[in-house]
Amino acid sequence: MRLRTWLLAAAALAGIWFVNKPSDQPKSVAEQVQHAGVLVQQCDIDGARAVLAQLKTARAPAAQIKRVQSGIAGAAAACEKKDRREQAREQLTLDVAQALDAGKPSQAATRLAAYVKRWGDDPDTLELDARIKVALASAQLDAADACLARADHGCAEKSLLAAERYRRPELAARTQALRTALSKLLENALLDAPAGQ
Repeated sequence: MRLRTWLLAAAALAGIWFVNKPSDQPKSVAEQVQHAGVLVQQCDIDGARAVLAQLKTARAPAAQIKRVQSGIAGAAAACEKKDRREQAREQLTLDVAQALDAGKPSQAATRLAAYVKRWGDDPDTLELDARIKVALASAQLDAADACLARADHGCAEKSLLAAERYRRPELAARTQALRTALSKLLENALLDAPAGQ
């Protein structure tokens, strides 16, 4: 009975060790240093600091610890700047959407210009810029439409020229339709002028 009890206890301990063995953690100091480097590149500074603490606890060579420390120190500022830029971009996207929804494309353009001045252009800002230009051009086309309704050809021409400066292909058909309507208005004005004289 005693031998059987010892064998069961040994089997239980072996099972517990097998289930809980730290197989996913780096096994050597070099692997831990490499893992810390990967974490630094991913801007996971807290994770890299945790690996550094493990290295210090394991009394790793001073050169390895210093290498990890310098990697963390070198990347911390860049990662912080990257985080601030991402937060600013999220805020910009929200502000632009709110301004466009409120019918204030010029306000959206101002917000985008401030962001680009500080952080520079990227694919997201170029996409926002295109959306803003469509909204600005649409506002000019709306103004041209209102001018045509009042038969004010000077006002309509000015608004159409302003809309065309944005060069938005999405609005080409609408712009052409308003140009045609303006031409008809001018023709009618010229035909009516002699009759009125």
